[in-house]
Amino acid sequence: MENQNSVCYIAKINKVRAIEGADNIELVIAGGWNAITKKGELNVGALTIIATTDAVIPEALSERMGVTNYLRKGNRVRTVKLRGVYSECLIIPIIYAKAKSIVEGKDLMEELGITKYEPPVKQVQLASGRKIKWRDNQNFHIYYKFPNLKNVAGLFTQEDEVQITRKLHGTNARYGIVKKSKLTFWDKVRKFLRIADEWVDYEYIYGSHNCEKGSDSQGFYSTDVWRTIAEEYGIKEKLWNYAKFFGAKYIGEGVIIYGEIYGAGIQKNYTYGLEEIQFAGFDTKVNGEYQSLGLAYSSMVLGLGLPHVEVLYNGPWSQEVQDSFVFGNFIDGTKVPHEGIVIKHISGERNKVAKVINPDYLIYGEKNNVGDSH
Repeated sequence: MENQNSVCYIAKINKVRAIEGADNIELVIAGGWNAITKKGELNVGALTIIATTDAVIPEALSERMGVTNYLRKGNRVRTVKLRGVYSECLIIPIIYAKAKSIVEGKDLMEELGITKYEPPVKQVQLASGRKIKWRDNQNFHIYYKFPNLKNVAGLFTQEDEVQITRKLHGTNARYGIVKKSKLTFWDKVRKFLRIADEWVDYEYIYGSHNCEKGSDSQGFYSTDVWRTIAEEYGIKEKLWNYAKFFGAKYIGEGVIIYGEIYGAGIQKNYTYGLEEIQFAGFDTKVNGEYQSLGLAYSSMVLGLGLPHVEVLYNGPWSQEVQDSFVFGNFIDGTKVPHEGIVIKHISGERNKVAKVINPDYLIYGEKNNVGDSH
């Protein structure tokens, strides 16, 4: 795969299967993704283009292909279930690719103008009302974006020891004590006069997956869910205590925790039965390096006293084990399907992490206008 997070690329057709009771359609498996197609159109071993769930198809392209009416609102590829079989991607004829692009795994998003759906970003302002030119702190790292397992088929084998955790559908959050991007004049004066300790170089900062929402050096946005959670869980104080307990030499450029905010008002029609919002962490980073799975868990739960996402399984990977935590799993006390799972190699290697999305969740999400998974 040229881009493991691509939503449109060249894939090889691995299998073609009959659908019970269907005369005119069949199931095609391409690059790990299922698609329902007209019978006899595609053959095993051939290359094709696939656009996966939540790919946004340009209207001109969808009209040329005659599939606009089959896409969900916003021209997004949808997941459907027909005769007990899931269809999770759109097959685009290979003729739409340039000759030099016809290589298995080639990312065609830019070439075909296809994008990944992203929900609109809400505009906010600083609580003080003042306008500033925001500078992102390079030490406050965005969380590693791991791929859908269907894009990296074969990533795990029965030789792999893995950890499986529940994937929550809310909004990403990150909090940290990190080195400042730039010391202020008064910071420098205090250091010169030796009236400040080593922590003058550090600041508390928080944000969503892509956007910094506030920091000690630049101010904080108006009240938002990230700040609300931080105050409710005492995250700033806990992070400072953690940092000072281990010391600046240990945390280096900083300590960052990553998690999910979920519950009432976060995702429409997907509240987990909660009347308020909650937080669960899933990873930690110290001095620019992700901690091992065991250390991340103990840091989150024991070191910081914060909740961790539910650990469902530790042990050898198998398709049967994986499927048991994906299909037929519902939020407690409801008939609402869980979003899916995250699988990590027990070593914590970043190239051995992937998500598996429950197709029943995707169907539920479209019917109830939940929004995309991420």
